[in-house]
Parts: sequence; structure tokens; C-alpha cells
Amino acid sequence: MDIDNIDWFDKLLTVSGTYLPTIRQEVKEMINEYDLKHYGTKPHKYVAYAVGSKLIKKAALKAGGVGGLTSLPGTLPLVGTVGTILVGSVVDLVVVLRMQIELCYALSVAYDVKMDEEELKAAALAIVGFSGSAAAAKAATAGMMRKTVDTLAADYIKIGLERAVSQVAEKVVPRLLSKWYRLIPMLGIPLGVSINVATTMMIGNSARKYFSTWLDDDILGRYDSEL
Repeated sequence: MDIDNIDWFDKLLTVSGTYLPTIRQEVKEMINEYDLKHYGTKPHKYVAYAVGSKLIKKAALKAGGVGGLTSLPGTLPLVGTVGTILVGSVVDLVVVLRMQIELCYALSVAYDVKMDEEELKAAALAIVGFSGSAAAAKAATAGMMRKTVDTLAADYIKIGLERAVSQVAEKVVPRLLSKWYRLIPMLGIPLGVSINVATTMMIGNSARKYFSTWLDDDILGRYDSEL
């Protein structure tokens, strides 16, 4: 796979989108199970938070497993060559990015966010590219996060998702491929696991912060309609 050619990132976003119906069904089943367990007594914002936490934890554990497997060649004497390490990094990047994009989709379902597919893809792309940046650290509140992601997503739709993918990839890919810890014997696996877990949880928490504001809008809208 040619890292300089980021067509695969665009395809990754497209392929992930084809799983949206399945993702919606799985998350709704999780919501129904939670409601049944608590006899439907919990307000939806608590249900969304609980299901969202479960989704983030599940995705982080899967991403950690990928990090451990793709780091394995780097820990074996005479096996962990630079070539196998780079191949492992690319596999790690593609699989984990897909998990993170689909986690954003799943969290939108948990918070009952109504967006068309293009808007959702743009928002997920914005969240993945924005999380971990210096600007993200300054977006302390959910409202600031929502505003920034909305602005980025709107720009991505305006210029086209294909071009937007190139812009995000230029920021995300070099950062995620800079994993020379794989060259360190016996440290590749634990570091590969921990970094993938941390980045996935970071993106999951950013997505939850973003999508939770949509639920607040819905609650306020229903409140206003009752006045």
C-alpha cells in the first residue's frame, strides 16, 4: 500500500458508511437491552451515556488488540525488521482508523443524532482529524467542540469529502505512523496496545462530547414546544 496515495483513506470512509445500517441496529439493540435492564426508568441522556461508554470501551479494547498484534514482529529477535514494522504500522493505521470512524457513527446513534450520511461522514472525519490537536485541547466545553467540528464538517462538505480526506490524512497519517517504538525489543506490544487504546478513547470521548450537544438541543426543542 502506497502511503503517499491516500485514496485508501477515502475508501475507508466510504466502506465504513456501508456499515451504517448494521451499526444503527446494533446500537439500538444495546439501548433496548439497557432500557429493559432498568425497566425504562432512566432518562435518555443517561442511557446514551451508558451505551456510549460501553461503545468506547469496546472499540478501545479492539484497537488495543490490533496494536499488540501489529507490534509483535518488532519484539522478536531477527524478525522485527524495518520492513515488517512499517507493514505492521500501515495495517494498524487502516484497521484502527476504521474502528474510530465507525465508533463516531455508533455514538451518533446512541445520542439519537439525525444527520444525513454525508454530514455524518464529514463530522466523523472532523472529529478524527481534530482529536489530539492543540486546538482540541483548547475546546474545553462540549459547546466549543460542537462549534469547531460543525465548522470543519461544513468546510469539508463545501470542498468535497474526497479533497477533505486528503487534508485530514496529511495531518493524521504521519502522526499515527510515527511509531518507532516498534523497533524497541519487548516494548513494542505494550506501547502499541496503550497508544491505540488511548487514541481511540480520546476520539470516542471527543465524539461523545460533540454528539451529546445534539441531545441537549432536542431536549430544549421539546421543552420550548411545550411552552
